[in-house]
This record gives sequence, C-alpha cells and structure tokens, in this order.
Amino acid sequence: MKFLKSFTKRAQSYYAYAAIFAAVLLAAEPSLALAQTSQMGQPSKAQLEQLRNLTPSQRKAMAERYGIDLESLQQGMTTTQDSGQTDDNESLLPRERMKSENKKDEEDKEDNEQDGEKELEVYGLDIFSGEPTTFAPLVNAPVPSDYTVGPGDSILLQLYGKESGEFRLTVSREGTISIPNIGPLTVNGLSYSEMKALIKDQVSSRMIGVQAAVSMGELRSMQVFVMGEAYKPGAYTVSALTTISQALLVSGGVSDIASLRNIALKRRGETVTNFDLYDLLIYGDSSNDRLLQPGDVVFVPSRGPTVAVKGEVLRPALYEVKDNETIKDVIEFAGGPTSDAYLKSIRLARVKESKRLLKTIKGLDTEAATVNAKQGDEVTVPRVSSVIDNSVELKGAVAREGRYEWHDGLALHDLIRNISQDLLADTDLNYGLILREDPVSRTLTAHQFNPGNVVTNTSTQPVLLQPRDQVYFFSRFQYSDNRVQAGFKQREDFEDKQLELFDKRLQEEKEKGIKIENSQLTLNDIRVPAKNSRLELLQVIRAQLEAQGAATKASYSVEVAGEVRYADFYPMVENATVGQFILAAGGIKDSAYLERAELTRTVINNQEAVTTNIDLSLKDIIDGNKAVPVKARDRINILKIPEWADVIEVEIEGEVRFPGKYAVSRGDTLRDLIKRAGGLNKKAFIEGAVFTREEIKDLERQRLASLRERLRQELASQTITGNGANIDYSQLSELLDDLETTEAVGRLIIDLPAVISGESGYDVELMDGDLLAVPSQRNMVSIVGEVQMPTTYRYEDPLSIWDYINRSGGVKKRADSEGIYVIRANGLIETMKSHDNWFSSTQVAIQPGDTIVVPLDTSYKETMDLWVSGTQIVYQMAVALAALSNI
Repeated sequence: MKFLKSFTKRAQSYYAYAAIFAAVLLAAEPSLALAQTSQMGQPSKAQLEQLRNLTPSQRKAMAERYGIDLESLQQGMTTTQDSGQTDDNESLLPRERMKSENKKDEEDKEDNEQDGEKELEVYGLDIFSGEPTTFAPLVNAPVPSDYTVGPGDSILLQLYGKESGEFRLTVSREGTISIPNIGPLTVNGLSYSEMKALIKDQVSSRMIGVQAAVSMGELRSMQVFVMGEAYKPGAYTVSALTTISQALLVSGGVSDIASLRNIALKRRGETVTNFDLYDLLIYGDSSNDRLLQPGDVVFVPSRGPTVAVKGEVLRPALYEVKDNETIKDVIEFAGGPTSDAYLKSIRLARVKESKRLLKTIKGLDTEAATVNAKQGDEVTVPRVSSVIDNSVELKGAVAREGRYEWHDGLALHDLIRNISQDLLADTDLNYGLILREDPVSRTLTAHQFNPGNVVTNTSTQPVLLQPRDQVYFFSRFQYSDNRVQAGFKQREDFEDKQLELFDKRLQEEKEKGIKIENSQLTLNDIRVPAKNSRLELLQVIRAQLEAQGAATKASYSVEVAGEVRYADFYPMVENATVGQFILAAGGIKDSAYLERAELTRTVINNQEAVTTNIDLSLKDIIDGNKAVPVKARDRINILKIPEWADVIEVEIEGEVRFPGKYAVSRGDTLRDLIKRAGGLNKKAFIEGAVFTREEIKDLERQRLASLRERLRQELASQTITGNGANIDYSQLSELLDDLETTEAVGRLIIDLPAVISGESGYDVELMDGDLLAVPSQRNMVSIVGEVQMPTTYRYEDPLSIWDYINRSGGVKKRADSEGIYVIRANGLIETMKSHDNWFSSTQVAIQPGDTIVVPLDTSYKETMDLWVSGTQIVYQMAVALAALSNI
C-alpha cells in the first residue's frame, strides 16, 4: 500500500510538472512546448531551466494553480543544476580510462623491463590527451565585452524601479529579441557591450521610472571542425566562447605525430591565423588563441623537425623546432639549465651526410645562440664535476669534519687554532697526515705533521695547504675497549662494526677449511677498532696509495715493527725519517732498547732484491740528534731490552694458605708458586690437584672440533650406506651433544706430591695464565658409562672395581668388560689390561677421587671407532671440571 501511494503521488507530480512547463514554454515557443508535454514524464533539464527564469511570484502562482509542492520543485531545480556541473566534469576523461586493462598491463610491463636511460617523450602531447565523451557547453565562463551576439544566445533582463520583473530573452533566427511592453529589438551582430547599451537605453526611454540590468545567459552552440592530426578528428558542437585550444581539448587533443607549433585556423577556405601552442604552454601567451566562429576548421598538421634535449635541464624531452630557432632556444624550451649544468661544454650530436657527428658548444649565451637547431639533433647538457677545487677537507678526530674554503697562503693553523675547541678529546697530538694530489698528474703524496705543534704554532715553518688537500687527524686509541676504559663513550656503531668483523673472521676461517659450526670464535673475541684510530683511517689512505702504486709498481709504505705502541705498515711520507715513523707508530714502549735499532732496506737492482741491514742509535733518534732518512719498502725494527720480561700472571686457588693471583718472573716453577702461597692446607687433596694452561686449552678446542666433525661424517656415512643397523643413534646424538657442550679445560697432568718433594724432572716452569687448583679431600668414587645406574659412592678401602660396578647394578649388555678403565684424581688413566701379563693378573686398586669408566663394546657400533676417543675425552674433562667446581 505504501508503494502504491508513493507511485500515485509521484505520477501526479509528473503530470503537474508537465502542465507547468507546457504553459511556460507555450509562450516562448509552442512547438517545443508540445514536444515536451507529450513526454508526460519527469521534467527535463531544459524545462527546469525555463522554470528558473520565472520570478519567485510567478513560480509560486504556477505551483498553486497546478497543485504541486513548490519545495520539491525547487529541490528538483537545484538537483538538475548540480547534475549539470557533474556532466561538465565528466565530459573529458583521461585516455587511459578508455584503454583495455590488458593493453595497460602490457604497457606497464614494458615500462618495468626498460633498463638504462629513460626514453624521451615529445613535449606537450600529454597536455591535451583527454578522451571526449559528450558536448558540455560553457555555462559559467565570463563573457568578454567584444563578444558578438547572435541567434540562439540567451539574454537575462532584470527590470527594477517603478516596475520590476525578470526575463530570459532568446535571440531568434532573425536576430531579434522581444521585450515585454517594448517590442522587438535587433541585436544580431552587436557586441555584448553594444547590446547592453541598446537595451538599457530603450528601457529607460520607453518605460518611465524603470531601469534595466542586462547579462548573458546560456550562450549559443555552434559547430566547428577539428581535422588533421587530431586525436579524434571530426565535427564538434561547442560553445560560442570556444577558442582553438578549447576545441583541441574537446576533441581529445592531438595524435602522437601531431605538430604543436603550426596549428591553423581556417575560415571559409582561408587561413585566419597560425597558433603556436608553445607560446601558451611555455610562455603563457594566449594572444593567438582566437575565438572560433560557426563552420571554422582547426587543422593540426603533422609534426615538424624535432630535437632531443637531455641532461641537466629542467624538462628533458623531444621538442619541435621552427626555422631559425637556435640551440639556446631549444634549451629554453626545456625549462633552461639546472643549477648543476656545465654550460661550457654542451654536446650536440647531429646527423650529417649519413653520419652522426659530435660538436661541442661552448657557452649558452654565446655559441649556442648562433647554432640553428636541425631535425634529429640531440642536445646534452652535462653536469658540473662534483669535485670542489678551492677547498681542503678535514677528516678524523676533529670537532668539525668537512670541507673548508682554500685561499692562497692558507695554513693548517688557520683552521685548527684551539686544541679543546677544534680537536676531539682523544686526538693524537703527535701524528697527522695530509694526503695531497698533484693537479697535473693526480699523483697522491703523503705529508706528516705534528698536530700539537700546529695548534700551538711552534712549528719551524707553517703547514701550508694546497687545493683539495685531505687532512687526517687520528685517535690516540687503537681499540674501542681501550677508549672506553679511559672514560670515553662507546662508539655509536660498535655493534654493527663488531658483527661486520665477526663475519669477516668467520669467512677467513672458512677459507682455511674450518666450518662455521666447528668454529670456536665468539663475539667477545672480536676487538673493534676505536673510531678514527690508525687501524680505521690508515686502511683508507693505504688503499688510495696502493692503487696508484699498482700502476707504477712502486711501494708507498714503510713497516714499523718491534717495541712500538702500534706496529703496522705506514704510508710513505715526503722527507721521511725514522723519528717520524716512530711517532706514527705511537712512540716506543718501555721495553725498547735505546742503544740499538735496526733498519732493513730492500733495493731492487736488475730484477734482483738486495737487502741490507743498518744499525741505528735509537737514543740519538729520539733525542733529535740524528735524522735518518727512510725509503719506501724499509722496515724499522725497534729491539727489546735483553732479558726484558713482561709480567707473567698465574693463579693458585683451593686448599693453600694464600690463594690468589701472583706475578712471577720467567723461569719460576710451580714449586716456587706453592711456596709463595704459603704451602698447602691440611685438608688439601694433593692427588686431585688440577693444573691448567691456556696453550693446552686451545689445543683441546681444536681436538674437540675435529672429533665432532669426524663423528658427524662417520654417522652420515653409516646412515647413507646402511651399514649402521646395530647403531644406537640416540646414544650417538647424546655423544654429539656432549661434545658440543663440553668446555676445553687445558689440564696438564702433574704429579703434585713429587713436585712438592722436589724430585727432579717433575716440576713445571710457569707460563702466563697458568692455574693450579688444589681441591679438598674427596673420599668418594664415581662410576660412569655402560652400567645400570651411573652414580657416586663413598670410598671404602677393601672394595674393588667390580664391587663398585655390582653396586651400580652391573654392566649393560653392550658394555666392554675388558675395556674398563679408571681415571685417577690426578687425570691419569689406568686400564685393567695394563695389569694383566702372561704370568699373573691383578686388579686396579681403587683410590679416593677415582672415576670408573665402563665403555661401550665397539662390536655393537660397527666401524664407529671414534666413540672411544669421544667418550674418553668427555669423561676426562668432566672429571677435571668436577674438581675445579668443588674448589
């Protein structure tokens, strides 16, 4: 029922609308009114436009007469007006919206596959690249005063004063309009301003006390032709205010081969004007963009000569040129040069006599203004060099790194005046380098200077700078951890640098045949160079010098070795001396032998290397009494004081009177250390003492890694060949896990009772990092391996090996009963077989702290002979670690 009521009400409104418009249009044009009323549907846009021309009182009276809702009528008028604007906006769509999706995808794919330089496009073709959909007259454009009024134009007339009224007057085909109470007036051919003056004069003279306001309503439509290389040539209905450019816009623009420089406007067979679109697009000049008249033809010819402009211009593209236009004109078409353009060497590639020749144009305002552009020319504006000639650059440990202006007579003291303000707190004040490039040969040379002397201006001669000098300042720390210990902050990129060096070390191990999974390397083993250290900056300097040395087979480095702080290869500097390179290496250590140093020089004569050694007095060099010149490839060796001993630090812990770390001299023995520690306590378990050494620990790490790898390979081989039917893979996995987690101990087996008693041949000379751990009494025996319950028992004197094994439930089926062995508390291994001979057989006597090991019978493991070695190592290290952990 609601639907029927709504439909009935809507139908009544439609009939009412039709009746209103029939009455309105009948007065204006009866034939049009009949045509509109015969539709008997919703009022059209034209009908609502006619209704809008009525005065509010006329609209109200018409609505009351025909019984319609005036509010809904006004809403319909507003909606129609809005929809008209939408139609205008949608009258021209981008060409891409009219293409098929497949074609667009293919074009996108081609664009993505293009490599190298982007292909230039013809300038201006995309400006008018639209797709016409429908005719949309210009209804809101301002009307110029010289507009010529003609048939079809609509004139809005408003009367005010003694009488008032609003009228929309349409110019008839005879060129007249009919004004109420005045009659017809001929306005055809008059300009807009003349027409306004005529109407105002007639109203004021013929209607006493009434004035008129005149404006243009909807303008007449006309038909024009867009031909030639238009995107869609043909006839188009356009507004009377349409210009040449607007006609091109309505027609969808031009084709890909169209000319934008010579568009002709033809009227009755004659060319009225030629329109150059570049005037509008580049200079904004629309003076030749003429208004069209009915029947005009806009003719777009094919494109003329084109020139490619690329490089450092604002708008690289292909540009169409006319006669007598120059290379300068073409560059201006491209928006002119960028700020990085090098205008002293503009490259012009031109086809001449079937050959492409290259011409260099020197200057935009000079030579480029005299060379005419021709078909096929390719103009390239190069970029200026990124090198700044009139500058010097400060690098490294300075407060303000960067480039500074160079001028004649510039000295380093002019840039670095204050130690605390211009240099960093960790800057090395004894060593700096200037890397200088010869302006002709571009050969690099290094010059050494003393930053402290530069700042205090105590140098005998000022350090004069040259253009493009690179001045390096170094940190006095070599590694980041040294710098942090001195109270400085950690470098911001520490973690990234550490990971970078870690990966590099792993790669080096891989090249040596060590697999990553077998590597013992950790992040803690990586020392990161300090920021601006010699390690970091000299690497860059050496790379530059060695690069030029590779071409000339020359050497640009000197090695400083021995008792200096930073032994390394240093760049060869001008006027180099031994004293300079000692400063470069951070100075000498306390252990340096001042009476003598050695300079090794290698000279190549006739493809043979001849080496000579030169003895030096280091004291004279340090005191400045002697300057010894240095040549490339030299090696400076600072000797160590004879019998100079670095501090050796060892540690003793456990059951001694004074445990702790001790500094000992080379040649001191373990017995000496025990005496210095006050001897052993009464609770000391002498037989179970553990003595470890870093050197042995490294060897154990390598052995563990080798065993792990061999075990993996053997296991993989057995699995692939199928020969491991009797193998317990779970036990093998456990062994691999144990080897992975087992830590190297570095135990050196000693006879501590013999050492203490002073027996000859048992004492051990100490080395740096040695550790002696003396545990307390351990009155217990452990049993491990192939027994039912591996555990630890209290030591009982009369019990034998088999007594302890039986207490653990006996051996397993796969146990090797003949291979049982005992790991003594001091680390020695005794097997049961070692006590058997041809004449008698005795059991191994069990002692406190022993560990009984029942191995797996190898017959159950096919060819897995690595099992014995692996398990034995694991058990030995476990015993040692257990002793250390109980201290």
